[in-house]
Amino acid sequence: MLSGQQLRIGVIGLGIGRWHLESYMAIDEVKVVALCDVDTEKLQSAATRYGISKIFTDYNKLCEMNKLDAVSICVPNYLHVPIAVCALENGKHILCEKPLSISPEEGQKILEAVRKRPELKAMMAMKFRFNKDSMYLRNLIEKGKLGDIYYGFSTYLRQLGGIPKMGTWFTKKNMSGGGPLIDNGVHFLDLIWWLMGCPKPVEAFGVTYAKFGPYGKGARGWKGEPSPEVFDVEDLALGTIKFDNDASVMLDNAWAAMVEKEVIGMRLCGTKGGATLWPFKICLENNGNIISKTPDLEKMKGGNQFEHFVNCIQEDEKPLSTIEQGVTVLKMLDAIYRSAKKGKSVSID
Repeated sequence: MLSGQQLRIGVIGLGIGRWHLESYMAIDEVKVVALCDVDTEKLQSAATRYGISKIFTDYNKLCEMNKLDAVSICVPNYLHVPIAVCALENGKHILCEKPLSISPEEGQKILEAVRKRPELKAMMAMKFRFNKDSMYLRNLIEKGKLGDIYYGFSTYLRQLGGIPKMGTWFTKKNMSGGGPLIDNGVHFLDLIWWLMGCPKPVEAFGVTYAKFGPYGKGARGWKGEPSPEVFDVEDLALGTIKFDNDASVMLDNAWAAMVEKEVIGMRLCGTKGGATLWPFKICLENNGNIISKTPDLEKMKGGNQFEHFVNCIQEDEKPLSTIEQGVTVLKMLDAIYRSAKKGKSVSID
């Protein structure tokens, strides 16, 4: 790609892919030149609305385009691997939606393809890393202001009615890889692990529950017939992960739970200070007392994962969220699932 030339991008999958598409269109250095989706009505609608002439129902055809530099992969989890590998083999940079795939073994296939094409940029779409409060906190931790971070906790619990697309790929383990843990928990685990400096995980313990989904409950109310054949994932999961530096993380995630309102939060504990996200606060010791404050980030320069992806390609820089990290996060999630099935802690290779 020549300096000053617009980056030509294709978007595969027009569910969350619409967000990718609109985000790219807000970047001057980018031109979205092609779209792909198996839903022809959705595909034609998006093409007409956004003025894009190249449309495909076969991702192979899009990836084989000569005048295309990069693709966003926004399809169901089980399709991430074949599309990512195809794009890389055709010389395209990739931005892949979370999670990387349905299992560490599948995710490894993308990593192997990335390693064969080191000149290409391959990035995970982990949007929370690019929030101003996340970036500020990461910088604070890197400077040692909070000391050694030894414990982290995150939670995201939806009320009943929070199960997405009951009966579709979301609730089928062979297509999704799991329920809320891999759907939403991947974001929270990735963020807290990244804030802690990405220590090596060594052990995990987990528990999963399916108290509503298999009985047709939890998806917009209390109606529906029992349908375990279309709901073989969890609707609540919790886990603890230990790292090789003796730090640990605990998290829980639910699509459907008996809570008064949606619960979301994150906490980090260090030897010199602590912090929370949702709400964002920094806690420091002052003469034996804990002082809590919320930094003013109004003047802090912001960014997003799409601008970062484009910049990595144009400036030949390493992405902030790599495929290698995506595989490690999958290993942690998989370990929680394996532990839940075995009823005991398991090691993480």
